[in-house]
Amino acid sequence: MKLEIILFLFTLILAFISGNINYSIRSQKKGTLSDIEEIRNLHFEIQEELTPYKRLDLNLDYPTPEHLKLLEVIPKITKPPLFFLNSAECLRTKLSQISSNYINKETLWMAFLCNQVDKLPFSFFKSPPFIHESGVSYAYMRYKMTRAHSERLRWLESHAKYMHIKELKKLQYPTNINQKFLINQPQEVINKIINKDQSFLTNEFYFIKTGHFKYFIIENLKARRFFSRAGYDLSLDKKGCLFTAEEVCWKKRTKNLQSFLTQSTTVLFILTIIFLGITATGLYQRLKKKKLEEERKKHALRVLTHELRTPIASLILQTDELHRSLEDLPTAVQDKIISIEGQIYRLKHLAQKSQSYLQTDDTKLIQLKNQKILSLVEFIEDILIEYEAQKINFSYNQDTSITADPYWLKMCISNLIENAIRYGKGQIEINLNTDHQWIKITIKDEGSIPFKSLKELLKAKHTKSKGLGLGLNIVSKTLKEMNAKLKLTPNPTSFTIEINKEKEEENE
Repeated sequence: MKLEIILFLFTLILAFISGNINYSIRSQKKGTLSDIEEIRNLHFEIQEELTPYKRLDLNLDYPTPEHLKLLEVIPKITKPPLFFLNSAECLRTKLSQISSNYINKETLWMAFLCNQVDKLPFSFFKSPPFIHESGVSYAYMRYKMTRAHSERLRWLESHAKYMHIKELKKLQYPTNINQKFLINQPQEVINKIINKDQSFLTNEFYFIKTGHFKYFIIENLKARRFFSRAGYDLSLDKKGCLFTAEEVCWKKRTKNLQSFLTQSTTVLFILTIIFLGITATGLYQRLKKKKLEEERKKHALRVLTHELRTPIASLILQTDELHRSLEDLPTAVQDKIISIEGQIYRLKHLAQKSQSYLQTDDTKLIQLKNQKILSLVEFIEDILIEYEAQKINFSYNQDTSITADPYWLKMCISNLIENAIRYGKGQIEINLNTDHQWIKITIKDEGSIPFKSLKELLKAKHTKSKGLGLGLNIVSKTLKEMNAKLKLTPNPTSFTIEINKEKEEENE
């Protein structure tokens, strides 16, 4: 379980480090004044190195603001264009001319339609305003009034540049290469040119302003390749921009090493998160499985302790019956009965302790009921009565008192003695050694084991162990709960229970 927790923490730390590195690398990709200045210089370089698709100059065709209105969006006007007038409209026009001291262009046009003037002035179509109130240019209306094809062509040759760009697109008659380019552009592009945007990008071209209504125009793909070599990407997508200029999104291309690190840390971060999820899932499944295992063991122990009560009670009743005629039995039989009775009460005590453990929610391994043992020598001698047939040698340097739970201390000593009887060789010896700091109880035999330490022994799998003994692992954990510890000395085999007197005083 410790390995899974360590692996989970390591993966979590790795995810944090890789995410932090990835963020720090990406945070360096921010626009600075030097980037803006570099892009400005690149605009000069691209004009020197590459041949443009077109150099646009609108100064000759649209020299004044009035001329530029031929490129602007015409507001929607419900008033229809004037190609002819009826007699009533002509009369109103005549009265308007009489009452007015000034004849504007629209009034003159209406007089022409009513045949009130034979001929318009030579500069009528070439002077502003070029657009009638209906939103149609005067030149276009005169063109529509012309019927002969040859006359229309001559009119377009001399007056097409005074028509609106949308009218030229409708007629598909550009007067020059500039207008030919403009009629194929959307109104948004024309608006940017009129607004004098410094640079802008379309799906087809990249525009760089070089002067008053002058633009260096290069194909979109060529411009991207040029700026890419210089370390920049430009697009119309506004996500992840280094900065935005004239609605163009500029992104800084990372160097090879930086790009590699960015991609590597991103992949590492994603893989670490996936690995973290797998580890967390495995750890959760392991904890869930362990919890289920503990519940199964507890349930089995509950059943065992519950079922033991009936046979234990029956055995106690039978030993009580035997006690009534105990004096009539031989001495050897009396000793056997007393020994059996002791084991029965030991089993009863074990069942009670197990039931008490199962009924508590305490996080401790065992519930201790410490009390004062006045003579540790007498306590050990009482335990050895149950093993008189083994002729175990017991020695001590001095007697002492101790504060501990007598049941659990007895269980630990008894288990070590039984292990020596089952698996040891030769004479078994128990020694109690007491000094100013330590109380040491050693159970020793003449056998040997192929383990150098208790830790190594506890990790080994004991396939020879039988019965319901506590086992060395449980003895070690129980002593730890009692503020004591177990030590192993191989060749010959000896187990020593060490109790620190300072901690023993804390128990008291």
